[in-house]
Amino acid sequence: MKKSIVVSVLVVVLLAGMFATSAFAAIPEALQGRTIRMALVKEWGTGTHMVTHINGVREEAARYGIELSVIDANNNLARMADGIENAVDNKVDVILISHGKADALQSAVERALAAGIHVIVFDNDFDVEPGQYPGKITSIDQYDLMMGLISQMKLVEELDGQGRVIYNRVANVPPTDKRHRIWQGAILPTYPGIEVVATIDLGTDNPMARAQTALETLLTTQENIDAVYAVWDEYAKGFYNAIVASGKTIPLYSVDMSDQNLAMMQARPDIWRASAAVDPAIVGHVQVRLGLKALAGEHIPRYYSLTPVLVQADDLPPLSEKRVTMQDLSEYYDGWGSTTEFLEPWMLELEASVKK
Repeated sequence: MKKSIVVSVLVVVLLAGMFATSAFAAIPEALQGRTIRMALVKEWGTGTHMVTHINGVREEAARYGIELSVIDANNNLARMADGIENAVDNKVDVILISHGKADALQSAVERALAAGIHVIVFDNDFDVEPGQYPGKITSIDQYDLMMGLISQMKLVEELDGQGRVIYNRVANVPPTDKRHRIWQGAILPTYPGIEVVATIDLGTDNPMARAQTALETLLTTQENIDAVYAVWDEYAKGFYNAIVASGKTIPLYSVDMSDQNLAMMQARPDIWRASAAVDPAIVGHVQVRLGLKALAGEHIPRYYSLTPVLVQADDLPPLSEKRVTMQDLSEYYDGWGSTTEFLEPWMLELEASVKK
């Protein structure tokens, strides 16, 4: 008798939970029966990192039946601003922005916000007065402060806090500026045994080839270099090639990740030691979800940082055993390949409705 009562109570509780979950997961009224349109405007769309980001946006948009247009400005900021303006003229619901320079895009972004279009920005930020466009704009990054910290601390750890370092600085680019602040404001004051013997900053135009040439020259004039640090992986690839060409074994530490980086790291784990990174596909997923939340009238943060991982050569198998790609990194690191950040129950309902 007692068993029967317990079973009945459990059934009631389970049913109540199902109804509560169903009610909670109801698709927001603002999104019901409408076609959602988003535009992704990128400063450039080439390279593993950028292609993976685009694919992440495409995948997440497809889940919810979102009509997506992708504009690749091919490193032309004027074209990027035009892409945002065209998205405004076409009355899209959400504009997703990747990179760019704030001053070149400020006017176009302000026009989008004034038109009531939600803007989700990756690796950039815009001067928007607090309270002027509440719930309309979010700037997300790869937690560049943390990426700088964990990659730079790996260098400090493996050098035992003492060493002559060639450092890479890319000024006036928001994400690399954040990484530099950690180096300048935290690492060097805390570990005075780290000596910067040269700094390489060649801007953003064709950095890989130019970085290789610059480091090759330095390695012929500077002796006893203990490590090289790259604030951006485009520089890191050039530095790697220069170190290999020199015949020396100098440890390299960096930020960001690509299939090419992984191949180099696996080929010479004694050189490319570690790189801090966020899965760019996850960046795309989060941008789309934030756009949906904004359209649903739910709170979105003004700023949000994703959690990076430190990809280390010692964690990867030998290249002869397996060539690791970006997609494979989920096998080695939690937080790569998928995330539940900003994934609301009603989004799963929206996805299910698209599949019907």
